[in-house]
Amino acid sequence: MDLFASGLPTLDADRLRLRHPREADVPALLRVFGNADDLQYWSHGPLADEGAARAYLADIDRFWRERSLFQWAIADRKTDEMMGTATLNRWDEENRRADVGFILARDFWGRGLAQEAVWRVLRFGFEEMNLHRVEADVDPENEASLALLERLGFQREGHFRERWFTFGTWKDSVMLGLLSRDLTAPTPR
Repeated sequence: MDLFASGLPTLDADRLRLRHPREADVPALLRVFGNADDLQYWSHGPLADEGAARAYLADIDRFWRERSLFQWAIADRKTDEMMGTATLNRWDEENRRADVGFILARDFWGRGLAQEAVWRVLRFGFEEMNLHRVEADVDPENEASLALLERLGFQREGHFRERWFTFGTWKDSVMLGLLSRDLTAPTPR
């Protein structure tokens, strides 16, 4: 049975709705992925304009159809405004593992929204996708993301030197892992 046959499932959390990104989200995608300063820990540079954001949206749809990347829009549950994205990717059904990723537009930082979104995506991964393990690949200078993941139960498992070449420089990577039995509920903010 294909868990995603009828589309990317919508996931509700206390303040958030995680849903498939859509055409109306193009300006928000540009806001989330268009500022180089906000992407300093990300794996790619900023989107240049709405055309690039539309192409990014097309890639999200294509990767979902291929079942290689599941990227939810993190939206306000009341207004449906898109604030960022949360992902599960590199899904390995046989070994029951995937990677998690997340990003919020700067206007939404510091409110616990990313933690709420990531926790909800992880619950979906463990409960519905039958994952046993989720991994995260984080820039060691991204202290906020490392702290968020550790609050949810992730453990640091390795440090890779000069793993990514982004923004014209080599970046290290901290690898974290979470087993299904170790997921910790987020503390409300």
